[in-house]
Amino acid sequence: VPRLPEDEATESLTVRQLTEKHSTDPRCYGCHMRIDPYGFSLEAYDAIGRLRDKDLGGHPVETRAKAMDGAEFEGINGLRGYLLSKRRDAFLKQFCRKLLGYSLGRGVMLSDGPLVGGMRDQLKSHDHRFAAAVDSIVLSHQFREVRGKEMAADD
Repeated sequence: VPRLPEDEATESLTVRQLTEKHSTDPRCYGCHMRIDPYGFSLEAYDAIGRLRDKDLGGHPVETRAKAMDGAEFEGINGLRGYLLSKRRDAFLKQFCRKLLGYSLGRGVMLSDGPLVGGMRDQLKSHDHRFAAAVDSIVLSHQFREVRGKEMAADD
């Protein structure tokens, strides 16, 4: 798979143009069609989150994007609106999976499915408050009973 340039400041094309060019390769398109719209909508932010209107090469940033489902949005506000309206359930599921995995210090397993579903239900019934997801985790068997603790070395 051809690599994108490491330093956008040395390029004559914008990051978006380089990415679109890269994505014409059929080996690359499959992934890029899924992820590029999100990245393009956040292009107004640099690598550490500072707002910018030009990339490192001095080119104006372009934040318009079109998702795989045909929805169009622009910038972070457009992305937020898209995720909250058309992709809310998928966003909540992934949020719960990632928060649970981080909290447990391991990958989420198939057996964690009911807990992830319960977390989503708790979020929905508590106006999507973060504390509802945290409560679901800390009250869960998975969180309270660490797997393999009987195998841990005694110090």
